[in-house]
Amino acid sequence: MKTLAIIVNYHSAPLTLRAVRSIPDGRAGGVRRVVVDNSGDGSELEILRRGLPPDVILLAMPENIGFGSACNLAFERFPAEAILLLNPDARLLSGALARMQATLFSREHIGAVSPRIFWDSGLRFQLPPSLPPTLFEFDFLLQTIGALAFFSGLKGWLWRRHAVRVWKARSPIRVGNLSGGAVLLKSSAIRAAGGLFDPRFFLYFEDTDLFVRLRKAGFSLLMEPRAGAVHHYDQCGKENPVEKRRHMLHSRRLFIHKYRKPWKFVVKRLEGYLNLRPLGVGGNIPANRFGGDLVKGISVPLNLQKKWLFELSPDPGFIPAAGCMGAGPHMDFPEECRDLLSPSRYFFRFGDPDAFLPRLSSVATFEKNP
Repeated sequence: MKTLAIIVNYHSAPLTLRAVRSIPDGRAGGVRRVVVDNSGDGSELEILRRGLPPDVILLAMPENIGFGSACNLAFERFPAEAILLLNPDARLLSGALARMQATLFSREHIGAVSPRIFWDSGLRFQLPPSLPPTLFEFDFLLQTIGALAFFSGLKGWLWRRHAVRVWKARSPIRVGNLSGGAVLLKSSAIRAAGGLFDPRFFLYFEDTDLFVRLRKAGFSLLMEPRAGAVHHYDQCGKENPVEKRRHMLHSRRLFIHKYRKPWKFVVKRLEGYLNLRPLGVGGNIPANRFGGDLVKGISVPLNLQKKWLFELSPDPGFIPAAGCMGAGPHMDFPEECRDLLSPSRYFFRFGDPDAFLPRLSSVATFEKNP
């Protein structure tokens, strides 16, 4: 089958070259690889021209036209049966594309397939499943009626159960959302859903919007655990975090405005009936400061040493969180993972991955300094 692989580069040429090399070339399964350079930088373009394999098509934009628009450009210019989207800071593992292709075309109703996505090269940590759109709607409702501890706790419990189910999957599993950082899509499903990306999303949430439209059009989204990818998350554009956050907040507001219409009536009735006003969600979750060196390891609580799940998150509610499963009295934290973290405050905990109501350790926190 003809597959179009799209990578959008923005001041990440060395990462882009590595990502391209992880995709089988045109001799393997009719794959056409396209790199769209949004950098608008001659030196960046020169690195790509000198480093890309001869069969890779390079489209140079004079300025940054946005991730979604760059993908749309390649999608419309090069017809194919399947579209592979891969971030520059991600790479496919051996055999992943063939496995995803087989799963994607195994049923007519399947619209998109993601591999199992690991955070580290040692394949120990799995990245969190993509947040389902209903969670954004749920957050909007909570922010309107106030920080009710019961509902916040319920949200955290439901999310953890979903994440563990995805992490432990051994066969294709249906999910409510996927990541555009590593995903294979059926072109016919994309067109049935109204096209690839909504160009109003310059950066972030364009993939969530697409997967909402795919589901509304009757297509299923699957995670294929027998295919693997490594995604060193958030390694692109690290030199300008303020700009990235600005785009994320703008796109999140756009997404909520586009899909929250059913909630407007519910919220207004709740406000009128309960006389509630927006109070916000949050609150302080007790956390012990971790004073050791993560790379030297972390002691596992005695009651969880038979089997444990280690979760790491920038959010005290652990939505989302990366996860690593293991057993024994000691948790080794890879130096690679520490180096991948952006400067910020992080939270971690241990828990039983199999318990319906999990036994959880106390939450600990540490600071990653610049």
